[in-house]
Amino acid sequence: MTIRTSTRRATILAVFGSLFLGSLAGTGVAAPSQSGTAQEAVAAKAKVSACKGTFKHAVSNVKFARLPNGRLTWSFKLTAGARKNLGSLVRVSMPQAFVSGYEINPPYGPHTRASNYDFHSSIKGYQRKGKKWKGRNFTIKTNDEISFFWLIKSISYPKKGAYRTITCKVPSV
Repeated sequence: MTIRTSTRRATILAVFGSLFLGSLAGTGVAAPSQSGTAQEAVAAKAKVSACKGTFKHAVSNVKFARLPNGRLTWSFKLTAGARKNLGSLVRVSMPQAFVSGYEINPPYGPHTRASNYDFHSSIKGYQRKGKKWKGRNFTIKTNDEISFFWLIKSISYPKKGAYRTITCKVPSV
């Protein structure tokens, strides 16, 4: 399914996270009101930060950097509180990602590691999901709006997990 609006995307992510994760959940972007005006939607979009520097949250701290070759990198580290709640072994995956409102094949595969691991990766090229885009490759560019949804599942405590979402704009090189 391709979700093309920010409102629907944020709502889907929030619902997905709250359905099967308990006490420790987190988001980097609030879902706009479904009944909001067009002005509110424009204002919400204008508040999207650049993917630059560290995005701090109770679940994880994510540090973004744009390299001279155009690649956007990130470092995803669970906080001390999250590590305490989730235990020493976790599985981090990225079930959903979007670029400028188009769902893409997520640029991060599942990793099972110690909870103090730096779950790092990067994106430059990507593929949109859907038959219309099959076989086409795209490259991120300055001001593309990206949304990443990370899912953290505790291996140490199988009934515990968390999620983290961030929506930001690709900065200039």
